[in-house]
Amino acid sequence: MKILVLSDSHNVILDSQIEEIKKQGKFDLLIHCGDNYSDGEKFAQRIGIGKVLEVPGNCDYKVTDKESIIMEEIQGKKFIITHGHLHNVKRDIEKLREFAKKNLAEVVLYGHTHEAHNEKIDNILFFNPGSTIFPRYGQSSFGILEFTDDGLKSKIIFFKN
Repeated sequence: MKILVLSDSHNVILDSQIEEIKKQGKFDLLIHCGDNYSDGEKFAQRIGIGKVLEVPGNCDYKVTDKESIIMEEIQGKKFIITHGHLHNVKRDIEKLREFAKKNLAEVVLYGHTHEAHNEKIDNILFFNPGSTIFPRYGQSSFGILEFTDDGLKSKIIFFKN
């Protein structure tokens, strides 16, 4: 299973991004970690991905009918999907780490910081794909998670601007 992870797209989808993502092959699932979460459906449609999971972020403040945190089992691993603003991730990920440990998560996907992050802490993968359009530092980016015979592989890919 191959998962495309996006965040902080802020209602901007560039043709060049779609083409670059398509070069990465076929995806089974798209996860959007908020701030114009509905862009997830638009990306999925243009790329050809049938299933989408999405959470609202702080810029989706008018949204009241969506869960801010999704806990989902994917390929036997417990995922937490959130934007991160409710756990103050711009400061650090300590509150999010505590929440993940309490809920026995194995993978935490989040956004909000506009900075890519791919690190295992306390045997939990913390994965932020960065912003697709407004990176805090460096280049805009997206993430790929792939379940292989060797386990879950995670990588950040930077768009060629």
